[in-house]
Amino acid sequence: MPEIVEVETIKNDLIRSNKILGHKIVNSTILSKSIVDKSAFKDFHKIKNKTIKRIDRIGKYLIFELDDLFMIVHLKMTGHIFLKDKNYELQKHDHLVINLDNGKELVYNDTRKFGKFYVKKDLSFLDVLGVDVLSKEFKFQDFYEILKTKRKKIKTLLMDQRLVAGLGNIYVDEVLFHAKIHPLKQALSLTCLEAKKLYLSIIAVIKKALKYRGTSLGKNKSNYSSIYEDFGFNQNHLLVHGKDKCPKCRRKVVKLKINGRTSYFCRHCQIA
Repeated sequence: MPEIVEVETIKNDLIRSNKILGHKIVNSTILSKSIVDKSAFKDFHKIKNKTIKRIDRIGKYLIFELDDLFMIVHLKMTGHIFLKDKNYELQKHDHLVINLDNGKELVYNDTRKFGKFYVKKDLSFLDVLGVDVLSKEFKFQDFYEILKTKRKKIKTLLMDQRLVAGLGNIYVDEVLFHAKIHPLKQALSLTCLEAKKLYLSIIAVIKKALKYRGTSLGKNKSNYSSIYEDFGFNQNHLLVHGKDKCPKCRRKVVKLKINGRTSYFCRHCQIA
């Protein structure tokens, strides 16, 4: 589930903790081989004795810049990164532990084990991603040019990481509701005015979700939580995703599968 908001919150918390940057990795323990990408498994030991120089994010990928390597994490559906003290007692779904020279531990926890760790010399394998919607490069005119050329359902387009990076099912539902656009509407049929409203809705919805530290749709271990294991608050401010009634017109919210993902929208407020 972690989308751009949740990964950005994790990144910011790691930086603000003042316990990660500038510290050296003294050891790492892989408890489940499946969470390390096959191409990286033989090289994972190379992170030892490397200093964490920078923490960044591109789309849904969390990036640790080391001395001469990058350790990249994709949390997928149920991945978590927790910041723990030395001699932390491992839990059932902990699959990787990274020990730092200050006694802190980065623990990767994932109930479904879909997440992946990569070790790369550069970030070129992320070149396939579209523009990150939180970056300065996310500009309206470029976004509109993408829309004008794609004969795709707008929901499908917004979730295509090769076109725009970071958005997922929850936030796309919220963005489309905010912009009053039907999820099945074709991207190239949007007027310039509709496209501008959509662009501004992406920014507004993401900023609001960041303010509330992400979306946690439940209280069990598989739901999103921060590096300190606390839940986000944005689920209390969702307007349409997971809702029964539209907050504006009070009509029933439509629940529909679009490209295999459950989508929520208001047929009355979001015009096809």
